[in-house]
Amino acid sequence: MAVQEELRTPEEREKHWLEHIYQADAPQLTARAVLTGALLGGIMSLSNLYVGLKSGWGLGVDIAAIILAFAIWKAFAGILPMMVKREFNIQENTIMMTTAVAASWISSAGLVSAVPALTMVSGRTFIWWQLVIWIGSILILGLFMAIPLKRQMITVEKLRFPYNISVVETLKAMHSKGGEAMRKAKALGMAGGVGVIIASVRDGFGFIPGLMNAPLSIGRISLSNLTLSFEPGFIMMGIGALFGIKVGISMLVGALLNYGILAPYFINQDVIKHPAPTIRGVEAPAFPLTIEAGHSLTAVLERASTTHEYSGGTATETLTYTWSQPVTYAGFPALLADLNAPAQADGSVNPFHGHVAFRDTARAEVGQVLLARAFSDTLREASLTLPEEANPALAALGFSPGATRHEGIGGFRNVANWSMWPGAGILVSAGLMALFLQWKTLARTFGSFGASFRRKKPGTANLLDSIEIPGTWFLLGFLGAGLICVIIQIWLFSIHWWMGILAVLLTFFLAAVAARAGAEVGINPIGAMGKVTQLLYGVISPGNMATNLMTANVTAGAASSCSDTVGNLYVGHQVGANPRKQFIAQMFGVVAGAFFAVPAYFILVPDASTLGGAKFPAPAAIIWAGVARILSQGLQTLPPSAIAALVIAVVAGIATVILERLFPKIRPYTLSPTALGIAMTIPAYNSISMFMGSLIVWVLEKRAPATNEMYTIPVASGLIAGESLTGVAIAALMAFGFLS
Repeated sequence: MAVQEELRTPEEREKHWLEHIYQADAPQLTARAVLTGALLGGIMSLSNLYVGLKSGWGLGVDIAAIILAFAIWKAFAGILPMMVKREFNIQENTIMMTTAVAASWISSAGLVSAVPALTMVSGRTFIWWQLVIWIGSILILGLFMAIPLKRQMITVEKLRFPYNISVVETLKAMHSKGGEAMRKAKALGMAGGVGVIIASVRDGFGFIPGLMNAPLSIGRISLSNLTLSFEPGFIMMGIGALFGIKVGISMLVGALLNYGILAPYFINQDVIKHPAPTIRGVEAPAFPLTIEAGHSLTAVLERASTTHEYSGGTATETLTYTWSQPVTYAGFPALLADLNAPAQADGSVNPFHGHVAFRDTARAEVGQVLLARAFSDTLREASLTLPEEANPALAALGFSPGATRHEGIGGFRNVANWSMWPGAGILVSAGLMALFLQWKTLARTFGSFGASFRRKKPGTANLLDSIEIPGTWFLLGFLGAGLICVIIQIWLFSIHWWMGILAVLLTFFLAAVAARAGAEVGINPIGAMGKVTQLLYGVISPGNMATNLMTANVTAGAASSCSDTVGNLYVGHQVGANPRKQFIAQMFGVVAGAFFAVPAYFILVPDASTLGGAKFPAPAAIIWAGVARILSQGLQTLPPSAIAALVIAVVAGIATVILERLFPKIRPYTLSPTALGIAMTIPAYNSISMFMGSLIVWVLEKRAPATNEMYTIPVASGLIAGESLTGVAIAALMAFGFLS
């Protein structure tokens, strides 16, 4: 740290890195490193795809890949010493990790969000090779966007990269020698074991709950429904331990503000909406469809909290439609007309009036029947249940006996549909303002790209020029990958050419914001970046859901790829890896991931009927589709409160960055806009865990600085490594049917 404090200028830091950290003679971009990374990353991309369709989240696989690759080549060296003559070194492992990350995060380029969302809203299906080109182009665009940001964030601003620190420490521990290094390695290993045990007991065996909830409420809304819970795990706590108390406090404040104050208030004001409980038919009715006399369609609606004052308790209502005479329906329209009519055939009131729908899948002749009971102004929670006994009418309409659906008050998805707007607003505005205030540095960076086109005079080239990623790569790569993305948008989705170009240009700025979020907080805000683009295209192209979704797919996917790339380059920078070789390894990883994950996507999601159900809830896709549907009617469909909160958040983000720049001494006492924005777009229990991790380390810094210096990073890294590695293993076992 003392050396780093003395190095005031970026040039001094670069010289120190080149002379003391860079490993010029170590083998790096080897065939075994790239192939191992492509294989491990490709396999882990299947787990991320599966977990993403289940939960909307992905698992970081870099630490898991590092440990697995080290163990594999250590075992090979012991079993086949004649074939493995050279140690698998730390630089090779870094290249392997870089390749694996690029392959494993293929799902973040839209396979669990925009792509299934488009299928849900339009029934659109893809051809596998088209999807490979689409996803690969988006990720490669993000790779090239990372080039000008690498030096700015790593060398100039020296951002902390809290998650990537754990990756660095894992690498060093795996390849360390010496007393202090061994103590750190043992601490990492023991902490990793604790992470393995916790994840196994929680996720594998279900012996402890995924969330622990207190029997308390805010405004009669339970804390659990507001996600103000505790998650028994260490991944988020480990990340919090690495990014400092200021960010930790900011995460906690953002979570409490959003889920403890704003969400309860706007739920009670009926601003945060709750959809009706909906039961989807397991198969489409076959027409012509004959219903015999006496058959009935019956469902039970259980309501709770039926008034604004929450004094209504619980009420049960039985809904029954009875056919008093035999009827044959030629198609959906006639059946739908009867089920939604004000009265039944015998003249009695029809309780299903207006609450039954049929939605077609990709082919017009194949439909899904949906049974929904709309919320009244006072309805807060409801369960819709079909009878358990065999029912000819239910079977004929494609419903399964005993099907049920509950919609509760609150919930992350419902709250996030509102809070993502102010969250994205403060996140993006602060990130762009910080980028703008560094315009001189960025201008020098881009100016140096021009010099890379010119022939250097003999003797003026230095070693750094030969190992850094050339500026020409950014210019050519951005133009080439951007052009491909524009062409594919026009070809596959009929997006106007100027809108496609705008999406690519917008991507550069949002990629910078995403990379900064990853560097400061350790979380990649993919969803928030996508919502910014969806909001913009909701204004300039209302009514076109394909344009809304797939332009956002470009920006969010490339921003995610850019953030991951900058993080990987930070890891390489810390262990002395060659950044140019790392960048090439990323390209191999993108190709490997596309060819692993895209075919698996078609196996898991053959059509829209597999999405939104119990097997694949696809929460990220549902949110993307929901935003597209809302904005398809224009920005005026957003609640006025969301627009007001968005404006306030934008002003707050810009003001905070400007004040910190004008008055540097207040910086330790201000909240981080990046952390606030992310806290409003993730469940509160994640923010709470990260705050707890940062608080523990802050106390250690004050009470036991020597212990903190020695063990905090290895222990936090081990906890992250153990739990993430086990999470990947459990997800893989579930994907292949060994666990349910």
